[in-house]
Amino acid sequence: MLGLLRRLDRPVVVILAVTALAGIVRFTHLSDPDGFVFDELYYPKAACIMVGLDDETCRLDDTEKLFREQRWDVGSYVHPDLGKWQIALGIKAFGMDPFGWRAATAGAGTLVVLVVAIMAQLLFRSTLWTAVAGLLAALEHLSVVLSRTALLDTHLQLWVAVGSCFLLLDRRWLDRRVAGRAPAADGDHPSPVYSPVWRPWRFAAGAALGAAVAVKWSGAFAIVGAVLVVYAWETSRRRRSDMGTTRALGRAVARESFGVLLALAIVPLVVYTATWLPWLHHTGHDVMRDPVTSITAVANEHADMWAYHGQDLQELDEGDDGARTPTHPYYSRPWRWPMMLRPVLFYSEDLGPDIAQVLAIGNPALFWGCLIALPYLAFAWRRQRDWRAGFLLVAYLAQWLPWFAVARPQFFFYALPLVPFMVLGMTYLLRQLADARIVLRDPDTGEVAQDPETGAPAVSRQRPYLPFVVGYVVAAVALFVWFWPVLSAGRISDTHWRAIVWFEVWI
Repeated sequence: MLGLLRRLDRPVVVILAVTALAGIVRFTHLSDPDGFVFDELYYPKAACIMVGLDDETCRLDDTEKLFREQRWDVGSYVHPDLGKWQIALGIKAFGMDPFGWRAATAGAGTLVVLVVAIMAQLLFRSTLWTAVAGLLAALEHLSVVLSRTALLDTHLQLWVAVGSCFLLLDRRWLDRRVAGRAPAADGDHPSPVYSPVWRPWRFAAGAALGAAVAVKWSGAFAIVGAVLVVYAWETSRRRRSDMGTTRALGRAVARESFGVLLALAIVPLVVYTATWLPWLHHTGHDVMRDPVTSITAVANEHADMWAYHGQDLQELDEGDDGARTPTHPYYSRPWRWPMMLRPVLFYSEDLGPDIAQVLAIGNPALFWGCLIALPYLAFAWRRQRDWRAGFLLVAYLAQWLPWFAVARPQFFFYALPLVPFMVLGMTYLLRQLADARIVLRDPDTGEVAQDPETGAPAVSRQRPYLPFVVGYVVAAVALFVWFWPVLSAGRISDTHWRAIVWFEVWI
C-alpha cells in the first residue's frame, strides 16, 4: 500500500488525474441542451461554413446565407477566425449537432486544466498544491459552463494559459543556464548578466499569445501582461547583480528589448497573420502573386471589424418615461465581475413544476475568496519579494484593468481568461495559510525568541490555519456539486432552483 501511495505522489499522476476529472465534467451530457445556447447562434454556424457544409446542414437562415456569400461567415465575422476553426474540428469529427459543435470547446477547457496544473507544479514544486490547483480549476463553475458551450472564450482562455505557462518555462530554462555558467575569473569585474536573444520558450509564449489574439482581439491584453512580467523579471535579475533599481531597469530595457520585440511582438503578429491564410485562399487572393491586393483585402476586413467594435453601442436605453434600463439584461461592467454581481443566463426552459437552466456564474469559493487572495498577492510581492505573487497579480490585472477603458457593453463571462490566475492566486494563499505557524518574538528586538528548555527557535509545530484550508477546498467541491444542475441544464424543481440561485441579480 505504501508503495502504491509513493507511486501516486508524483506530479505527472496528479496532473493527469485532475485533467481526467476535468474531461469527465466537461463531456458528461455535453449534448444538453439540445440546440443552440446563447451566442452559439453564431460560432458553430461559422465553423460549419468553414468546413464547407451546406446551408441546410449549417442551419442558416436567409440573412446568414447572404453573410456566407459576402463574408464566408455569419455575424461572428467581427472576431478573427482561429477560435472558429477550433470549433470546426469538432464539427468535422462528429457532425453539425450539439455534441459536434461543443466537442472542441470541451476539449480546450479540459486542456486549460492540464495547463493550470503544470503551471502550479512550476510555481509551487509540490504534488499536493498541484492537485489543489488542478481540482479548483477542474470544478470552477464559469470554466465548466463556457467549456460546454461553443463560444470563443474558452479557446481564448486556453491560449492565454499556454502562453503564460511558456513564460514560466522560459524562466526555468534561463535559470538553469545561468546556474551552469562559470563565474568570472576576476571578482572586481563580474560577468555581464546572461541575456540571450534566442530563448525558445519565450518565442513559444509569443506564438501562443498570438494565437490568443487570433481568437479574440482581447488576447492582446495578455501580451501586455507578458511584456510587463518579462521586464520585471529581467530587472530583478540585474538587481541581484548589485545594481540599483533604476540602473537595472535601464539595462534590462537595453539588453532585452530586441529579444522581447522578436518574441512578443513579431512572432504574435506572424501567427495572427498566418491564421488569415485560409480566408485569403477562400476569397481567391494569391498572396505570393499579388501581395498588395491580399493585404488590402485583409485590411478592409479588419476595418469592418474595427468599425463594429468601435461603434457607440448603448448600454442603457432611455424610455418614454425617462427611466434608463439596460439594452441587454446581462450587461456587466468589469468592477462587478470579482463579486459576480451579474452572471449571464445562457439557457432556460420552463418544464412545468421543474426548470432547466444554464447559468454562467463563477464558483463563489473562488471568486469571493479572491477578494482576499489578490490583495494578498500584492502584499507578498511587495513585502516578501516573491516573484510568483507578482507574476500572478500582473497576469490578472493586465487582462482585467483594460476593460475599464472599453466603452462598449461587456458581460461577466469576459472574465474567463482571468480564472487560471485566480485559481493559482488562491492556491498561493492557501499554501501560505497551510504552512503558517505560531512564532514567538522577543518584544524588544523583534527577533524570533528561543525556547528556554531546548534553545531552539520558539516556533509552534501546530498549523492553526490548516483546518480552514481543508474546509475551503471541501467547500469549493461541495459548491460545484450543489450548482451542477444550473451549470449543465439539469432538470430540477423550482424549490431546488431557488436554493441554488441565491440572489435576484443572479436571475
